[in-house]
Formats: sequence, structure tokens, C-alpha cells
Amino acid sequence: FVLVLAAPAWATDYGRFDYETFRSRNTVNAVGKKKPVGTLRQGRVEINFSDCRTTSGTGNSAIYELAKGSHFSVKVDEGYAVRWIILRDTEGGKDYDEREGIWRIDRVPHYAYFFEKTAISNAHISGGNKDGLNDDNNNIVVYNYSAPERVVNIYTHNNKDWDQFKVRDIIVGYVKVPKVKFERDRYDVYTVSGGFYANLDKDEYDGKVEYNVANYEDVVKLYGDGSLKLLHPGTEVLTAIFPANEKFAGASCSTTINVKRDRVTFNYQIERPKVLYYEGEGYAHEVHNLYDYSDFTTESGIPYKSGNDGFNVECTNDNVLRPEAMSGKCFFEGTAGTVDVTINQRKNDLYEESSLKQTFTVIRTDKGAHTMLIKDLNEWKVFAHLVNDEGMTNLNARLEADVDLGGDIAMVGHWPNVYTGTFDGQNHTLTMNWDAGAQKQIAPFRIVKDATITNLRTEGEINSSTLFLSGLICYVYGTTTISGCVSAVNITSSYTGQGCDAAGLVECIGDNANVTITDCVVKGKFHATTENGRRGISGFVNNQYGTCTLNNCLYIGENNATGGNTFAANATIKNCYYLNACGATQGTQITKEQLRNGEVAYKLQARRNNMVWGQDLNKDTEPLLTGNDAKRVRKVEFTYNSQVKATRYATHGKAIYGSMPTFTPKDLLGSDYNEHHYYSEIAFEDGFNGSTTVNTDRTVAVTFNKKDYYEIATKADWKAFRDIVNSGQNAVDAKMTQDVNLGGDIMMLGYDKRYSGTFDGQNHTLKFNWNSGDQRRIAPFNSVDGATIKNLRTEGEINSNTFFLSGLICDAYGNTTISGCVSAVNITSSYNEGGCDAAGIIECVRKDAKVTITDCVVKGKFNATTEKGKRYMAGFVNNQYGTCTLTNCLYAGENNCSRGYTFCTNSFSGTTITNCYYLNACGIAQGTKITAEQLKSGEVIKKLQNNRTDKCYWAQQLGEMPDFYNAADKSKANYVYYDAAKKGWACEDFRLTDGQPLPIGLDFTATTVTYERNFNGTQNATLCLPYDLSAQGFKAYTLSGGNKNEVHFKETKDKLTAYTPYYITADGTPQLGGTNIEVKAYTGANLTTSANGYSIKGTVVSMDNATAAAANAYILQDDGMFHKVTTDNPGATVPAYHAYIICPPQASGAKQLSVVLNGETTGIGDVTDDNADMNASVYDLQGRYLGTSFNHLPAGIYVVGGKKVIKK
Repeated sequence: FVLVLAAPAWATDYGRFDYETFRSRNTVNAVGKKKPVGTLRQGRVEINFSDCRTTSGTGNSAIYELAKGSHFSVKVDEGYAVRWIILRDTEGGKDYDEREGIWRIDRVPHYAYFFEKTAISNAHISGGNKDGLNDDNNNIVVYNYSAPERVVNIYTHNNKDWDQFKVRDIIVGYVKVPKVKFERDRYDVYTVSGGFYANLDKDEYDGKVEYNVANYEDVVKLYGDGSLKLLHPGTEVLTAIFPANEKFAGASCSTTINVKRDRVTFNYQIERPKVLYYEGEGYAHEVHNLYDYSDFTTESGIPYKSGNDGFNVECTNDNVLRPEAMSGKCFFEGTAGTVDVTINQRKNDLYEESSLKQTFTVIRTDKGAHTMLIKDLNEWKVFAHLVNDEGMTNLNARLEADVDLGGDIAMVGHWPNVYTGTFDGQNHTLTMNWDAGAQKQIAPFRIVKDATITNLRTEGEINSSTLFLSGLICYVYGTTTISGCVSAVNITSSYTGQGCDAAGLVECIGDNANVTITDCVVKGKFHATTENGRRGISGFVNNQYGTCTLNNCLYIGENNATGGNTFAANATIKNCYYLNACGATQGTQITKEQLRNGEVAYKLQARRNNMVWGQDLNKDTEPLLTGNDAKRVRKVEFTYNSQVKATRYATHGKAIYGSMPTFTPKDLLGSDYNEHHYYSEIAFEDGFNGSTTVNTDRTVAVTFNKKDYYEIATKADWKAFRDIVNSGQNAVDAKMTQDVNLGGDIMMLGYDKRYSGTFDGQNHTLKFNWNSGDQRRIAPFNSVDGATIKNLRTEGEINSNTFFLSGLICDAYGNTTISGCVSAVNITSSYNEGGCDAAGIIECVRKDAKVTITDCVVKGKFNATTEKGKRYMAGFVNNQYGTCTLTNCLYAGENNCSRGYTFCTNSFSGTTITNCYYLNACGIAQGTKITAEQLKSGEVIKKLQNNRTDKCYWAQQLGEMPDFYNAADKSKANYVYYDAAKKGWACEDFRLTDGQPLPIGLDFTATTVTYERNFNGTQNATLCLPYDLSAQGFKAYTLSGGNKNEVHFKETKDKLTAYTPYYITADGTPQLGGTNIEVKAYTGANLTTSANGYSIKGTVVSMDNATAAAANAYILQDDGMFHKVTTDNPGATVPAYHAYIICPPQASGAKQLSVVLNGETTGIGDVTDDNADMNASVYDLQGRYLGTSFNHLPAGIYVVGGKKVIKK
């Protein structure tokens, strides 16, 4: 029991279903004073005293008096239990506030007890604290919230020194006891179900139920809602606990859970197939599903879970069939065969052990045609078995790969199962190495009838001590066709009785048989080891008793026959050839060279459209049976004056085999021979040569094609031309028709022979990226002699460890001319033994050479990585030992030269430099220095044109680099060129873009002028144009002065002058362009106009914010006023072709300037109310831009659209 000596620290929970109050005053009234009290009953509560009496007191003085050591029981009706009992106002023993005070009660089994003065109030007893039913220090509470007992026994003290126990009133609180239970006392469940929930009868209980199990997660896993996850077979006890609540006592109930394994039975659902036919390509394809024919039943009735860890499917040969356990799919894995497939369920937590075995035979076939596919020895043996043992004699078959039978003598067809199908070898090879011993009738196909054997190749060895031996078929009957077959089987017989009866294709054609052999080859070696054996050997057919026709066949085997037939006896033989006879000869004999050069292949093909015979003459030494049209052999007859002079053969799509007939054009042409023209070494009709593709039989007439020059459009063309030059035809002229990129291949012209022709680049570019290592004398043209190089552009990289490097020519001899060329080649040398000798155009003008360089540009970068290497560089010509004249040339490259010449060394005199310009000097400066701005402005092209009027030589897009004139570029914007017809500089389409400066260094006439400037609806602007312009659609004003915060302008009626600042006004969009306008070279003479200390300055380049602010510039804004530029507004700049105002010091403090035109103020209008255009730009009175929205601003005065607006 629990003995509590003082009130608990927690608050007593007096929750109950109901309570009953027993008052001693009522008992006295009922039984009288000093009367024994045995049993009291009220409602559902009954109190039984062992020894109790009433006292003499009544009313508030009444009290129950119990004998020392006595007890009393408090019992509630069935279905209820006691939660608490209030013993109000108890007496007997020590005082309540003493430790022993509570000992007046000896014990209360299963319940606590303690003093609680306010128990009546806390329990909210009806009538409490009235009529003496009061809170009292001597109130004792007997308490157990769980209410475990229907009967509570209270034992009083038996202390002889204390007064006997008394209690004035007894109040009993009770709750319901729920009648809870599981639906069953025991459950048998299967782990395979995964989870289980035992149905529970909770009676009226309305609280949350708790659960527990005896062995957590050993057999089951318990979840909070009482559901179970079934883990392992075994037995578990599940207990439901009903915690006590306000109206219910605590309760519990239990049940036994028996977890067991399920048992599965595998059955055949329907009759299963014994043979599986795989139709398809490749491997790992489904051919069968086990579950289409199998049925799984379980002891539990729960569907079988094949995904459990104990389930698997096994196959005795996974190379034939691979079953997939989960899906039941069986995948073909590459070869035919017979396998056992077993479905297994091993014993585990879910299932008992069970299994089912099935046997299948797998055959690969094609789609629809039921032709068996064979790719290895195993499948060949299956094929032989099906024909020989299963009687599937008409089973068609097809080889898919070469098959090596090794020593297994697996022959197809025997009595009575004679093979009658179609066998297609698909040009695959059946290899054998058979030692037949005394076994007769040996061949891959032993007996066939009415069969077709096609496209099969056999090779290997047959060794026998007897006879009837063949590389393909032993016996043939009926109407049988053999085509496209090759027999390369070597047959050796030691038979002594008579001829060994050996043949390449057929040993024997039976009586009445009709056999056609077409397009077949025999190439095996036949060897009889005895004289008798040698008497019966034949190339194709040995014994012939029926009808036999051979078409387009070839025998190239070897033999030691003394009797037999090369093809067949008593046969029709058409277009058949042999290299070595085998007994009696039939057909036409040929040589090894005829086999090699394509002649025999061509004859065997016999002009048929369908491809049968072919030969890659570059690889194959003999004709081949092939369906590949790329190996078709073509015949080429070479004729001169209509007579056949030579015959060659070629594989289709390739050049002829062997050498071409050779002729010397110079010998044939005599005095008409011109070294500058291009002749092919052999010239044939339609340009036929040794590399010409032959796609048909053809006759080629020998001709000599002449060209005035060689055309170069590709890297291959350049290489070919290089080879022509280096081979001796070094004067052939050439023209480039496309840009050519040589990449890293160093292919220099004139390496072995100096080039002396005319090379016209036609303004195309030759690119390269050469890393020459230790190789010297590197340039596209290694050496020239009396050559002309013109209109060629070179660009790329030359990286070298040594010297003598050039972007165009290394060595120049004779009278050589270079014009219209651009070298943009970057040259880097790490040479450290001396100068790197690098140049843009020519490395060296040799002794007695006369070189003229006109209208050329060098713009590559020269970089010597060593100090010594920097000593010898030149922009154009490095070493000059002859005569060199440079005219109208431009050096715009970069270099790190420490000693050299910008254009050409004049150490040995003979150097003349006229009208040449340079951007950066290369060593000693020569010519005239110019700036990058001059290059972009067009000033330099005018200088380089050098007053020549016959045509335009130099031109450019303003802002870009100078270049040679190209008529196709005339339509480009700002392209300036010399118009020879009009004797002046011109531009078809001159365009200015607002804010984008354009350098202009020469005067020219622009056919069309466009100034792209967006006025955004404003009515005024500033202008400073590079051309004169008449006012159209606007009025122009010049500065006339100013006054404090005003700037004054007066209208001008004159034409606007180039590079002069103006203020303009317009009602619409002003016309700032036109046609046939004279654009002027830049001059700053008129950029500033001043009056009265005020200035207006025009711009031809943009002025940034910091510069404008530093200059105290005022710029025109959308409000029509000039506002001072400050760094507070970094967006305020002065674009090109605009103007800005500079005030005198006394007026420079103004934040904005009003505009006065002809004496009238413009800009801000009169003050209006707030109905102005709310979409115009908004400023405050200090000129600060506030956006385009008026609505969000506070009340005040603003400038909107050039007018003051009041916002109220």
C-alpha cells in the first residue's frame, strides 16, 4: 500500500463519472444516537463497516466512530471503480499538522492518502461549504487516479494511546471500468501480409489506447495505432492499455499473435512450349515469359510476392537463356541450346521452400521466314541435329558469322533425312579440321536433294584414309542449285584402292539430278598420297551422272591429280576460268597477273548489273565473290587517234590499277610548249589520270589539257601546286580562288626549284600556323626568281628556334615584282646565336636581283625572345644585296627590334623608298610616320593613293584599317574610295550615329548621308556636323551672347558649315542628311563660337561626365534649357556631334540657362495648373531631372515639357 503523510505536491485530479456523499448527520437521523452502523448504500456506492457506531451528537456534531484497528470498505457497482474518497473532518491520533497525524489511518491497499484541507472545494462537491460540509484541515483524501479497485479497504489505527478514528462525512468519487477485449484471444497471421491489425472492442472508452508487445521488433514491429509490421515467424503477445481519464478507470487486454510463413505452390497454368523461337537481331531480347504458362497459389490466399529475397529463377545455361525473376521474361543470350529453367522459393521469413523445373530448347530464327540463324559451332550442331535426328529436313538456315567446327565432324543430311532446304552462308566461312579416318562420304553437307546452297565459304582440312570427299557436298540429288560458294578446303587422302574421289564442291551428282553451279570458286589443295588415289580428283565435280551446268566459275586451287576434271565431265561450261588444270581441262586458262589486275574479275562479272564478282585492286590479289558494288571492276581502254593503246582495270569508285601510260607534254607540243601554262603530266580525255575515279566502263582518249594558270581553292590544291613547282614546272602561273588554310603543315613553294611564274592571290588569304623548330628559311614562297606575286594576303604564325623567316618570300632572285599584298604573319624566334633575320615581305633580296614592291602592307607582330635575336628585323625586307624599290607601302605591324630597318636595309645602296608610311618603327625609321587616328580616318589611304587617277588602289571603312579597294565593299556604310570616273573620293552610304564619333581625315562626296539621331519629340537641339548642310525642317541659330542665366542666339539663314556648333529648333524631325553631300576632313578651326564671354563648343568625340563637369559645361535638356553638368549626375555627358555652352565666370554659378532666340526667351513657359502633359520629362526649379511621372510628386512647382506647372 501507499502511505502519504502530507498533501501531495501536485493538484489532485477529482475527475469522475459520478460521486456519492455519506453524511453522519443523516445516518444518526436514520439509525439513532450511539447505534451500530454496518452498511450504508447510496446510488452505486456501498460502505461496509467492520465496527462503527454513531455518537450522541447530531447535526454538525454527528460523526462516525470506528473501533480501533477496525476497517471499512467502499464498494461500487459492477462496471465501476473507485478513484477517490474524501474522509471529511477526521479525528483520532496526533494533529493533522504533525508528522504522525496521518497515521490515524493505518493503511489503504493500492491507494494513496493524505490531508487536503480544500478537498471539498477542489472536488466541486454539490452543497460544499454549506450545512457543515466544509473544507477542513483534517480532511483526508484516499486517491488513485487509475481507479484500480472496485472495492477499497480502509484500515484505521490501533494505537492504544490515541483516540479511536472518527470521520464526519464520507464522499466517494468513482469512474466507469471499460469492458475491453480483442476480437480473438489468438491470431494466426502470415509474414507475407506485411502488416496486421487486431480488432479491439473498446466498449465506451473514449481515450487514447496504448499498446505494447513483449519482445519488441523480434517477431513484429509495433506502431502507435496498434498495427503490426510482421517481421519474422514466431509468437508475440500484444497488449492494449487504456489509460485512466476523467470518466474511466485504467484497463488493459491482451491477445496472442502467431506469425507464420506462407507456402507457395508453382503450377503449369496451360501447356507450355518446349521449343522457343527467337526472332530478332542482337541479344538480350525476350523470347518467352515463364509466368504466361505458370500459376502461383499460396496457402494464405495472399497473392504470391515474387520480389522476396528467397525467390529466384535459375537456368542451366545462361548463354542460351537468361530468365528474369521479377518479370518472368526469358531473354535470349546469343546461342541455341536446351536448358532447364527452375523457379525456386527458398525458405525465408515469408515463405516455406518450393520449386518448379521446366525444360526449353531455343532456336534463333529470322522474322517471319522461320530461317534458323547460326553463328557458332553449338548452333551448327543444333541445326544438324534438327535435320538428321528430328527430321526437319526443309529447315532453312542462314549463317550470321564465321563458324569453326574444329574437329567435330558434324555433317548435315543422311538417309533417310536428306537436306532439302535453303542454306545461305551470307558469305561467312565454315571452317573444319576433320580427321575422318576410315569414315567415307565426308563433306559439310553429306546428302542434299532439291536444295539450294548459296553464299557459303568453306575452308580448313579433311584428312581421310578412304574416299568420297568434298569441300562442300558429298551427294546431290534432284534439282539443286549451288551459287556464290567458295571452297578453300584442303583434302588429303591416303586411299589406295582406286581414285580417292575428291572434289572441291560436289563429289557426286546422282542419276537424273539436275545441278546448276553458278559463280563459285574452288581454291583448296587436293593431295592424294598414293598413285591410285591421284586418279580420281576433280576441281569442282568428281562423279557426274546427271545434268550439270557451270556458269562464271573459277578454279585456282592446287592438286596432284593424274585423272579427273578441272570443272566437270559431260557438263555445260560457260565463262569459266582456271589457273592450274586438275586432270582434264575445261574452261579458259588464265595467269596470276590476270587474276591480280582485275581482268578475270571483270570477265566473271560478265557485265551483269547485279553485283557478283569484284575485287579491290589495291588489296585483293584475286577475284572475290561479293555483293559490294564498291568492289565492282571496271575496264578502261586508253586510245590515241581512236586506237586502243592500253587497257587498265579499276575497282569501282577508285583509280585504275597499275601505272598510267606516260607522255611528255613538251615532247608532244614542241615549240608550242609554254612554261607558264599548266599541263598535266598525262592528259587524258575529261582530265582522266592515275587518281581519277572510275565508275563505269569507259574509253579514254589521250589529250593534253592546257590551262593558262593553276587554280588553288584548297589546301590540297596548294600542296599539289607546290609539288608541281618543286618537281620542275616552276614557271607555272597560279590564281587563288578561295581562302586557303595550311594549318600546321609547312608547305613552301619553290623549295627545290625557284618559283618564276605569276601568282595572283586575287585578294584571298593564305593562312598557316607553322612551328618550324630548327628548320631555317621559312616563308610561303621559299625562293622566287623573276616571279610576280600580287594580290595575296598571308596571315598566321611562324614559330622558330632559328632564323631567316618571312611572312611572304624568303629569297628573291631576278626581276621580281610584288604588289597588292598584305602580310599579317606573326613571327616569333627564340634564336640566340645572332639576329633572327625576320621580315614581313622578303627576308633577302639576293645579289643582282631587282625587286619592286608596290602597294603592300605589313601588319604582323615580330617577336625575338632573345636580345641577340632582336638585332636583325625589317618591316618589309631584311637583307638586301640587289636592287629594291618600295612605293606606296604601309608598315602597321609591331616588333621588338633593336637593330633593323622599317622598310628595307640600304646598306648596299640600291634601295628606293617612295611614299611609304609606318605606324611603329622597326629599328631605323624609314618613310613617314603616321598615327592610329590617321589610319582610321582615311587620311592614309589618300596618301597611299598618291594622286593616281587611273583607278582606286586604296580604300577603307572609316574607323577601320586601310585596305585595298574592293568594288564589292562599296555598299558598306562609311566605305570611302577613289572614284576614277569622277576624279575624286567618294562614299556611297555615309552614316553618322548619334554619340558615336567617326574619324574623318579626307574630303569626299557622299551619295547618301544619314544622321541617326533620336530627337524624342523635342523641338530643339545642338549640332556640330562634319559636312555643310542647308537647313531643312528646322531653324539654325548661332551664339550671339548671353546675360547672367540666359544664353542668346540669332537665326542664321546661311548653310550650316562643317565642324561649326549650332542651336536648332524644329516643329518636327529635322532633316540632318541628304544626297550628294560634301563631307569634310576634320578641322577644329570653327568648333568654338564666342560672344560676350559666352561660348558654344561643338564636339566630334564624346565628352564624358567628369570632363564636362570640369569644363563647367552646360548641356541642352528636354526642358529647353541648358543645365550645368555636375558629377552628381554621372549620366550627363556631351555626345559627339552635339555642342555645349561655357559661361563667363560671373555667370558660371547658374544651374541652368534660359535660351533667348532673336531677343525672345524660350524654354520654361508660363506657370499653368496641373493639367500639363504628364508623360513629359519632369525637372525641379534647380534643373534636376525627376523622371517622367508627375503623379507621385508632392505639391509644388515643376518644369514639365518646358513649362512651369503647379501641382496642388
